[in-house]
Amino acid sequence: MRSVKEQSRSRRWWILGITVVVAVVIAVVWLWLANRVATVQVTTVRTQTLKNQVFTSGTVRPTERQVIDYTSLPQPFSQFDVAPGAQVAKGQTLITLQNAPQKSALQSAQQAYSAAERTYSQAQAQYSAAPVTLQPQLYPALMNAQAAVGQAKAQLANAQMAYTATLITANFAGKVLMENPMGVAPGGSSAPLLELVGSQSQVLVYVSEVDAVRLRTGMKATITSDAYPNKTWTGHITLVAPYAEQSTSGSGQVEVDISAPTGFNVPLGYAVNVQIVSQTHRNVPVVPYNALVQEGANYAVFVYQNGRVESRPVTLGITGASVVEVTKGLTAGMQVVDNPPANLQTGQVVRAHD
Repeated sequence: MRSVKEQSRSRRWWILGITVVVAVVIAVVWLWLANRVATVQVTTVRTQTLKNQVFTSGTVRPTERQVIDYTSLPQPFSQFDVAPGAQVAKGQTLITLQNAPQKSALQSAQQAYSAAERTYSQAQAQYSAAPVTLQPQLYPALMNAQAAVGQAKAQLANAQMAYTATLITANFAGKVLMENPMGVAPGGSSAPLLELVGSQSQVLVYVSEVDAVRLRTGMKATITSDAYPNKTWTGHITLVAPYAEQSTSGSGQVEVDISAPTGFNVPLGYAVNVQIVSQTHRNVPVVPYNALVQEGANYAVFVYQNGRVESRPVTLGITGASVVEVTKGLTAGMQVVDNPPANLQTGQVVRAHD
């Protein structure tokens, strides 16, 4: 049998041998990993025409709208002078308020004015028919009669003004959309007494602040409606509000008005879909979104050339469905890595495939 010393020496040689083998394996693996060539997918930078489009929805609204509420009336309501659906002219009476005192005062003023004019006419006739020697005696009566006509006319004008104030008239020619003699909605909330709308309609939409800064009056807008499938209308932006309103979600939104083209027959209040092309960039370099690598607040791509990759910062422009414009950093014909691996480094040797 071997001695204890020999057994201990043997174990040490075994441990040393195993350590050497493990070190060799680790070195081989490290060298293999260090010299391994990554395979990446590359795509060629090409030129394309991109359009920055705004998609939103809105409602059909009248260009002119007159809403009469109970709270805006100077005195109690008496009667409607028009019926729902009626076409009215500008200045036509829509509603008469309670005006018995004003009406009576107007009638009295009209009678007083007529009586004053008769008296003045009689005084003029007497003055003209009188001998020249008597006319000086009749002249004061003629002047008094003329003054009475002036006073009666002023009183009539005041009475007419007071009476007119009890008549609510149309601010424009249009159609009576609705009447509500109680001024109360079915749910119990207040409702307009009468609503008048003009003959022309428009589309009202709201867009984000980011989209609003790209819009200008005169831009074309394509309008569609789910209620009228296979029909398309082209309107134009007539207003981009110079201010933003806060939406229910807390974000800023901006009102945009779009003119309704000829033949636009979508009723008031209906929902419509709107598409606006705010920018068009022709023949610009584009790359897929997947090629972008975010570096803080900026972006970069890996350019592939001569078997190696190089990280290159880029400046982006408008976006498309799957690509984005590159305004600085790339030119058409270059090759970039599509969906680069997270550990890809500048100068790394790679194997590329399309």
